[in-house]
Amino acid sequence: MELGVPLVPTRVRYALAALVASVVLVASVVETGGGADTLGPFGFVGADKWSHALAYAALTAALAYASIEGGRGRLAFPVLAAIAFGIAIELLQWPIPYRTASVADALADAVGAGLLALGWRWLTRFVRFGPASEPTR
Repeated sequence: MELGVPLVPTRVRYALAALVASVVLVASVVETGGGADTLGPFGFVGADKWSHALAYAALTAALAYASIEGGRGRLAFPVLAAIAFGIAIELLQWPIPYRTASVADALADAVGAGLLALGWRWLTRFVRFGPASEPTR
């Protein structure tokens, strides 16, 4: 059984992806005021790594939705674009005195993008994207 999900116009989908990327960019360069390091869920890694993974999963999801053509999407572009964006952000943070560039952050970004891709692959077994004006079957 497949669930039909409406597909809004391409430019709207890419505008959504640009909005998500803009939010990630702004959050990555503004001064946060520091604060104590806290552990994230399960106590394995810091909360900042979880937020990195979540942000880049959201960016990958927005890019995956934006790049759907013919009812199915390819994941190579969204995943690689999100990872490249994460690396670019880390390089952008390097000269900012109140931010810290980190390979661990870039890895957390990549993990978030990769995990989203796995979830997306699983989800698209049950979901078919189609034009918003036409019902999908």
